Amino acid sequence: MDIIHLDIKSMMLMCVFIGFLISGGLAALLRDRYVCPGMPYWVIGFCFFTLGIFFAVYRAYAPLWVSVFFGNAFSFIGTNLLWLGLLQYNQRLKSVHYSILAFSLLIALLLLFMLHTGVPEIKRAELVSFVFNVQSILCIREALKDRAQYESGRLMFALTCILATAGSLLRFLTYQYEPSYSLLNTNISNLLLVFNVIIVLLGLSFSIMLITSQWLQQKLAAFASYDALTGIYNRYGLNEQSAALFNSDGKLSATDYSVAMIDIDYFKKTNDDYGHPVGDAVLKEVAERLRQNIRHHDILARYGGEEFIVVLPGTNITDALHWAERVRAQVAAKPIQVDQHAIQITLSIGVVALPGKDKHSAFDEAIRQADIALYQAKENGRNQVRCFGAVV
Repeated sequence: MDIIHLDIKSMMLMCVFIGFLISGGLAALLRDRYVCPGMPYWVIGFCFFTLGIFFAVYRAYAPLWVSVFFGNAFSFIGTNLLWLGLLQYNQRLKSVHYSILAFSLLIALLLLFMLHTGVPEIKRAELVSFVFNVQSILCIREALKDRAQYESGRLMFALTCILATAGSLLRFLTYQYEPSYSLLNTNISNLLLVFNVIIVLLGLSFSIMLITSQWLQQKLAAFASYDALTGIYNRYGLNEQSAALFNSDGKLSATDYSVAMIDIDYFKKTNDDYGHPVGDAVLKEVAERLRQNIRHHDILARYGGEEFIVVLPGTNITDALHWAERVRAQVAAKPIQVDQHAIQITLSIGVVALPGKDKHSAFDEAIRQADIALYQAKENGRNQVRCFGAVV
């Protein structure tokens, strides 16, 4: 098809329709129970970007300065809001970042000044391309920063911005071959602009929906794997993490490992004497003290009620017993302060060690043996460590 038969205004109006349709679809996600971080910025950003396209087309029906100022101001603000959304998603958004919105208005005012001083339109177009390329680079950097392997949505966001930047650079190169440039003329550079807009609208909308879906999946996985009160793994999370550890190809998967079953002594009495809110605070503090005493590859989980389990990969029985005794002594030595109450807490701990081979199939047996050792510790007076089949 010859490009002379393509009408730029019609294509841009189609982009406006698509943009508002996408904005409405993303806005509907704001009504969900769990809203992905960054989504409010992305929704408003798409609205502003689409308004910018609308005012770009509006120059055919209104004074040129209206299109130049509002079209570019809205487009710049919209693109920067997309970047701010990525910052919020990455939990890196600070108040200083909002200054980029004021910068968008300054660039729009500069373009308005260039219009009134008779600067050729092609020079304004070059400045706009440069600013958008800088904004795209900021988005690419933030989309890829600390990206987890499963986050394909952020990768797609970055790739879309890379394609848009490449298209903008290609459009920049075509300017020199245009004898007279106008945004509404049917020429190669404006066709590249339309295709760039379509890439941004469709590519980024799909990216944002994918980011939202993957964020929600991670949130649901966290709900399933973590104990809501203490923030450590629950029983499901324990099984998932232990299976991942035992099935891995790392050096820890071939070593001996130990399991410690931990119980808070007389916890029911604590609940009865001080109330369940205080009991919850005690559980959280004990979990935190245990967390402070494990390595990054150890697994800590709340097994149920006042019972905790710690899996210690690469740890023989001697080292596991030393670890358990150190934890027991630390907890007993320092009362837990809750409101005006100083609550003395002690732990009973059962420990078992198993060889590296066949440890996944033996994990349930290890828990059973650690539970037997814990029972022996409680029967023998509590506040002590017992090894399965032996007295410490």
